[in-house]
Amino acid sequence: MIQIQIWGDFECPYSYFQALTLKQLKGRYGDQLELIWRAYELNPTQGTMPPPAAYMDNLNVARMEPIVAEHNLTLLAPPFLTYAWLAQESACFANRQGLALPLAVSIFEAVFSRGVDISNEDEIMKIAAQVGVDTSGLREAIDNGALTKHVMKDEDEFKTYGFQGVPAMLIGEKNFSPKSFIPVTGYKTADDVVKLIPQKLL
Repeated sequence: MIQIQIWGDFECPYSYFQALTLKQLKGRYGDQLELIWRAYELNPTQGTMPPPAAYMDNLNVARMEPIVAEHNLTLLAPPFLTYAWLAQESACFANRQGLALPLAVSIFEAVFSRGVDISNEDEIMKIAAQVGVDTSGLREAIDNGALTKHVMKDEDEFKTYGFQGVPAMLIGEKNFSPKSFIPVTGYKTADDVVKLIPQKLL
């Protein structure tokens, strides 16, 4: 089985694009492909802050990517950048049900299409319920702190692999040596990702 682990930030348009690409690949390869969400925040912040000029420049460049027209995406500028830790914890929890990718895509849609405040627990639970995540289990995992430790571990491993930005991925064979996984940085199209998958696994 092919396994792709993806680190993404829910306020990063290129992480959104990568999630959509992986959703496309999941549709193509089905049970041959397992997607695991890994947590990383580019701009961790408590409370809210308006997007800086560098963020807006990046968003404007992202709007020119072919995938935007291909998927008829709306890329609204968020009114503020917020604390996305809760969304990251929720996506990591959804790995247990194999729903991390659908949840991630739905969170991205909420951010970029509707300007939803993803630091709001009620909003996250609403999105999680819509994709079938066990929200009672999610609330319990958030409250007992287990997910916080998981997210911190993900962010530490991001640094260990030497990644400098998101999206970032590890691609390899599930249950094989971690050293055999290929680290990949930057947004990749579906065709580009397929080229990175060991052909013996396809």
